[in-house]
Amino acid sequence: MTDPRANVTTLEATALIAVDVWSNLDTAAARLGDALGGSLPGLLESTDLAGGWRALRVEPTVWWLVGPLAGLEKRLGAIEAALEADGAAVDLSGGFARLAVAGAAWRELLMVGGVFDAEDPAFGSGSTAGTVLHHAGVRYDVVDDGRVHILVAPSYAHDLLAHLRAAAARLEP
Repeated sequence: MTDPRANVTTLEATALIAVDVWSNLDTAAARLGDALGGSLPGLLESTDLAGGWRALRVEPTVWWLVGPLAGLEKRLGAIEAALEADGAAVDLSGGFARLAVAGAAWRELLMVGGVFDAEDPAFGSGSTAGTVLHHAGVRYDVVDDGRVHILVAPSYAHDLLAHLRAAAARLEP
């Protein structure tokens, strides 16, 4: 049984597109934002975009775009057109599973078996970070003040889910 302060669930499969911009960063990012229906986030930030998409800036020139699987090819084509010759987009949809941790103790739970200080108040809604959790490389996306999504390789998702649920059951009420 999990602590209701930290409920851990799996999320449905979604599209995940990695975008790398290698020239004209500001103008290419502006074109990309126009094509996606919103401004792209700054480094280690995330934001919602039009059409149920979310953007995470995971490196200085790299964004991950998470959204509905329906229309993925059309979205990928629009991204490639917006990038022109300044970058590339790659479909990584099958390369990641998504988990969610929700509740008041989400920060505490992320530090069980991890190497990341989730207690920093600056790591709040609209933040993203990459780290290791229970021996697996993960990407955090703080969706709001009470919920974080975790992107992890599918081969580690089951074990990470079990680890997080077991740790949630041990949290002090």
